[in-house]
Amino acid sequence: MSDNGLEVFDRDALNHARRQALLREAGRQFAEKGFHGTSLNSIASGVKLTKSGLFHYVRNKEELLFACYRDALLSAEECLTAAEDAGGDAPAKIGHYLRNHLSRIGKPGGYFTILSELYVLDAEQQKELRATARRIDARLRALIEAGIKEGSIGYDNPRMAVYAIDGALNWLPKWYSTDGAESIEEIAEDFIRFFLDGLRKR
Repeated sequence: MSDNGLEVFDRDALNHARRQALLREAGRQFAEKGFHGTSLNSIASGVKLTKSGLFHYVRNKEELLFACYRDALLSAEECLTAAEDAGGDAPAKIGHYLRNHLSRIGKPGGYFTILSELYVLDAEQQKELRATARRIDARLRALIEAGIKEGSIGYDNPRMAVYAIDGALNWLPKWYSTDGAESIEEIAEDFIRFFLDGLRKR
């Protein structure tokens, strides 16, 4: 690769890293203060950019919110795919999903997942995000249904189980703190015990 080509590669890599840092900071502030309580100035300040510098990476605050939602949902899908491919019965796969997904949500600058402010996005963006969320729910419900069929899960309302799991996962960024009494790994194990004890066949 030529020196000029290397410079382009390095610049692209740096721009990607800065955009990812920007999304993490935006997600953190959206989780803490909500979309309307968060300003572009505060996001820019959080990553040591000027407001004008921020516009090099995004056009507006709505674009940041959409990207945060999209990345969170894609991360959840990755965790679900890994769980589906893992060995063991359905409860073991659900535990695998919960552990991996919670570790991503709970890490510093983790994924912002509360889809409560979709209304500020345009119709196409909302449609895309809702479709992805429905796809995740359907796959998780299929895991639970497989557990019922194989006899490892006794709870017989997969739809309600998915609602409960979604609610617990999506709300975690609102109350979890890295300075709290429990680590994200401990919280993940608590979640797994709570949900799997309720789902497993007695």
